[in-house]
Amino acid sequence: MKKHELRTLVIIVGFVLVVTVTLSWLNKPSPTMDYDDDFSKLTWTMAFEELHQTLSTEYAFTDWKAINWNKLHQKYLAKIVKAQLDQDFNAYYLSLRAYLNEIPDGHVRMNNLKEIDDQYIGGGFGLALAKINDGKVIVSWVDESSQAWVAGIRPGDMLLSWNGQPINEAIDNASTLFGGTSATTEYLELKKAAYLVREPVGTEIQLSYQTPASTPAASLSLVAYDDNGLSLRKNYPDSVVSNKLRDMFIGVDNPDPIPDAMVESKMLDDRISYLKILGELDADFQETGTLMSTLELVNKAIDTAHQNNAQGLILDLRNNIGGLDQMTADILGHFYQQQTFFEYQNLYNPDTNTFELQSMDDGSQALSIEPSEPYFNGQIIVLINPKCISSGEGLAMGMQNLPNAETLGFYGTNGSFGLAGAEAKMPGELTVHWPSGQSLNEHKIIQLDSQHGIGGVSPDIRLSMTAQNAIHLANGEDVELAEAIKALHNKLGN
Repeated sequence: MKKHELRTLVIIVGFVLVVTVTLSWLNKPSPTMDYDDDFSKLTWTMAFEELHQTLSTEYAFTDWKAINWNKLHQKYLAKIVKAQLDQDFNAYYLSLRAYLNEIPDGHVRMNNLKEIDDQYIGGGFGLALAKINDGKVIVSWVDESSQAWVAGIRPGDMLLSWNGQPINEAIDNASTLFGGTSATTEYLELKKAAYLVREPVGTEIQLSYQTPASTPAASLSLVAYDDNGLSLRKNYPDSVVSNKLRDMFIGVDNPDPIPDAMVESKMLDDRISYLKILGELDADFQETGTLMSTLELVNKAIDTAHQNNAQGLILDLRNNIGGLDQMTADILGHFYQQQTFFEYQNLYNPDTNTFELQSMDDGSQALSIEPSEPYFNGQIIVLINPKCISSGEGLAMGMQNLPNAETLGFYGTNGSFGLAGAEAKMPGELTVHWPSGQSLNEHKIIQLDSQHGIGGVSPDIRLSMTAQNAIHLANGEDVELAEAIKALHNKLGN
């Protein structure tokens, strides 16, 4: 779907039409035919068998990620069969989620069912945690209306144990079943810390902690209460960067306002321009009936930066949902002075049952970055995080390759750069998505997609997750943006 088959997705929150956007989920759509399979009328067991056969055939990174499909089939078929025999929809749903979560790829996903999820993670304890760089785990946020606050726990306190386990062991054992797949180890660890403190409402846990003043360790019991998912929103990056756009697409409640457009721009001071790109797609968030051109908005932002004599630019790609690689290359053209290779697209062809290099509109096999006006040649800092996915990662990669640009963040990007768009409908109004193509570099080797837990674009300037920074982030303070401004001022000279 990257070149030909974009769909218009109409998203309804409640009964209100809020956005029409051209996209195929959070991905770089694949460039040719629609693979969609409908297994929704089959039994759960038969649907799983069909899904497994399709996934194991079409998934683009089986060898790259060493996926053992036979082992997965044996492990989860029995669970699905039992769920079918017991007519236990929850068990079927949980088993299907667990099966997909074994594939470390942000493009492999299934929609959440909140009414089931809340039975398992609907309760919080009034805490958010952060694993800091020295390996310690601190409390980064406490709900002032919670039992934890009344008991005396404060941000900065160090957790020692959780329900009888040493805290790091407890985090390692935490389930991220409801948090989706994780392509990189660092993103998985972030999710584990976030979901450790989620349990069914009414669950009682024991913990021990110590204040920064090194007083003797204290212990207490806490009971999970319905916090409407508040503790999850106090974790990085959602505590700082709105996840509204992604949450709208997957049907997750999010009180943040709807964005005005895919692009936001402004002057931060008399020398630095700020450009935020939410995705490489056109959208109509204001319901005008006309899609706003993201590329035109970027052009206008760079023009405005020139008019204001901006010497530096902060390009914010945090929580970028991805989109079209052609648009990504077009955006990069504003920062390049000569034609530059971007990628080969290697896509599964169901007619030949093989992966084949795709031809671009000009007949070539490589997608290239073509220089375009207006051109910006000032100093650039690119903000990235683990929710920068797919084409957003391609944009970060293209910027990082420039001599005048550096990436900055606490963590790298998602590590999921495949050609997505394939999907299958499953019983219970569930839809499974996966990538059926690869992005290849000049040597025709897979680029950016994670392998052994490592992938994506890493920060050139990696910030340290200190206790102080973790607390600032939980309070919504944009530490990364402040550091980017500081870094640009140093480059430009104070």
